[in-house]
Amino acid sequence: MIKKILQVTAEELNAINLDEYLKSTDDFGFPKSWFYMDAGLEHYRLLVYISQLYKGVTLLDVGSYQGSSAIALSFNKKNKVISYDLVHQPEIANIKIPNIKFIKGDVLKNEITAPFIILDTYHDGTFEQQFVNHLEKINYKGLVMFDDIYLNNEMTNFWDGLKNEKYDLTEIGHHTGTGIAIF
Repeated sequence: MIKKILQVTAEELNAINLDEYLKSTDDFGFPKSWFYMDAGLEHYRLLVYISQLYKGVTLLDVGSYQGSSAIALSFNKKNKVISYDLVHQPEIANIKIPNIKFIKGDVLKNEITAPFIILDTYHDGTFEQQFVNHLEKINYKGLVMFDDIYLNNEMTNFWDGLKNEKYDLTEIGHHTGTGIAIF
């Protein structure tokens, strides 16, 4: 899986047709304008691509915010997406995509078995490290994508200190840094 992710180019990601999300705002709500931006500016096309690499699994989005990462991961309808956040933004109520389940609560109090996780939360390195510690404690096996790894000194320090095999995907992810680690 990691090999396919590392081999995809920005050109391939930018060629992904996202018209499905432009069809009808009544069907499931609509992503914000940043959702459609090119790879290297935003990471949503990369998440759409990754969703297509998995078949019939549950993918985990930690940090729902307005739902864009969950929407991107839901692109492959054969997968289920579970998205956690401590607080839900009003936009979440408008998203009606059948293979997404939004949960308001602490992800660390629930079982984590998804083969792929996107972590996009506080961006201060604290929860990110707490999450990594939890994954190590439960002997998690899978891939974890971290958003905003270069957003600030705290996130850069977190990323630099991560001991797992890891790869910088910023060129095809989010302009503030996207990294993926193997657990």
